Amino acid sequence: MFSVKASLCSAILAFAAPAVADDIIPAQSQSMTERISAFSGKPVPRFETLKYASVHGRTGPSLEHPIAWRYERRGLPVMVIKESRDWRMVRDPKGDEVWMHKRTLGGQPGVMVFGDQPVPFYASSRSGARMTAKIEPGAVATLVECDAESCQVFINNRKGWVAKDHLWGAPGTSPKPVDVRLARLADTNALPVRY
Repeated sequence: MFSVKASLCSAILAFAAPAVADDIIPAQSQSMTERISAFSGKPVPRFETLKYASVHGRTGPSLEHPIAWRYERRGLPVMVIKESRDWRMVRDPKGDEVWMHKRTLGGQPGVMVFGDQPVPFYASSRSGARMTAKIEPGAVATLVECDAESCQVFINNRKGWVAKDHLWGAPGTSPKPVDVRLARLADTNALPVRY
């Protein structure tokens, strides 16, 4: 009887181990293979944005899992790296991974500006175009369109072009985490706030 139980336990562990291992995606992975999700029919990984001004990021794919972060940036781009029927595992610009309900994602396409200094905002994508402003790192903008090297964005009621290498969340850009130094938003609750 003991050997039957021992064999059954080792068989269960053998089948359970790969399922758990497959669920883990390294936060620093640079070369992720794109695949089409059976749940949404969309490619994974992909960039999406937060639909609401306050979104909870949970430690697992259900309301029973604790909240890891509360994101307070409507339009913030996140990378969907895994899906279940109703939940999406996302990676934020700093590289943290949490689960969000699918209804909290899918606002207008957006990007986040990053870098050490304000980033030039140009009137057009042509070489030598006039710079009309500078955008502070951490700013979130609506994505309008992209060419090979820059993207047109809409921010503060203005359209302009920004180099892709300063945008997190633009098509064809690296999904690696970025260093964003932002002041924390005031939080009266015990939940840690992101962005």
